Amino acid sequence: MNHFANKLFFRIVVALGCIGLSVLAQAAGLTGIKVHSALGQPFSAEIEITGLPSEDFEFELAKGALASPEKYQEAKLIYPPFLRQLRITTERRSDGKPYLKIVSSAPINEPALTLLIDFNWRGGRILQKYSILLDPPSQPLKR
Repeated sequence: MNHFANKLFFRIVVALGCIGLSVLAQAAGLTGIKVHSALGQPFSAEIEITGLPSEDFEFELAKGALASPEKYQEAKLIYPPFLRQLRITTERRSDGKPYLKIVSSAPINEPALTLLIDFNWRGGRILQKYSILLDPPSQPLKR
């Protein structure tokens, strides 16, 4: 091969390698949110993590958090003070599947929440928005 062909071949190999790395970086993801609480109760919800390699060190490096007030502002969202009481942890089910567990330290009395979740793992980062409407707690019918 001549010099031009060698340079072109090298650039193609580098470009394909970068594409492969970006595909790997997008491997993990977050599903929809499952809310287990009602209005006026401590908040409890779960978000499944998909595509995270099963190795223990990958799980240990995966972290979810509520985005900072600055990230909310950049996304043109309101960051209400009650969001400070939410805690997000990366957990593993008995079958080994990872998920984010979101709980509050006190009851949530706002019917609408917007959560901006910042999820980081070794291969990348996701900032994902969840809009939630909390239903009133169900009460048995009085007779």
